[in-house]
Amino acid sequence: MMEEKIRAFIAIELDPEIKTVIQSFETSVKTKAPSGLRWVKIDQLHLTLKFLGDITIIQAKQLSNTISDVVEDYHPFKLQVSGTGAFPNWRYARTLWAGINKSDELTSLFKQLDAEIAALGFLPEGKPCSPHLTLCRVSDHVDPHLVQPLQKEFDVFLTVTLPAWKVNEVVFFKSVLQPGGPIYTPISKHILK
Repeated sequence: MMEEKIRAFIAIELDPEIKTVIQSFETSVKTKAPSGLRWVKIDQLHLTLKFLGDITIIQAKQLSNTISDVVEDYHPFKLQVSGTGAFPNWRYARTLWAGINKSDELTSLFKQLDAEIAALGFLPEGKPCSPHLTLCRVSDHVDPHLVQPLQKEFDVFLTVTLPAWKVNEVVFFKSVLQPGGPIYTPISKHILK
């Protein structure tokens, strides 16, 4: 009998005030955007620390314990949205994002979580911490040249100074893929000391 698997990731949730500002920005940009852009639902916007993919229930318990062990070494810290961009670049945009300022605490947390999770047999990230919020994905059928003009709108968003928000917890999420988009449900929440 095959063991049940869940799709999971570890993330930091955003302050509601930040989500409100981003939602206003997205609302104005959507009127100028080509169709075929899949915008992340504002209530699902988060900062991913580690995508785990499909895991077993046993692995989920191990991961939850590991996250608790790592997080207890950290005090609350502040983050701020800083900059926007596109992956791989604006000319061939597939993902549009808002950056997060790099903080020593975030980088340390990212590295420590990655190392401890790798010790459980998961693949390490293999790349440095590059914190960002995925705002939208560009469907394959959309001509990237139609997306490139949005760069101006995103650059204007850079001029808006968003307040810093205090990170008080790390959340271990389950993700269920649905036709209307994924549904994220917390498996466990881990409070920073």
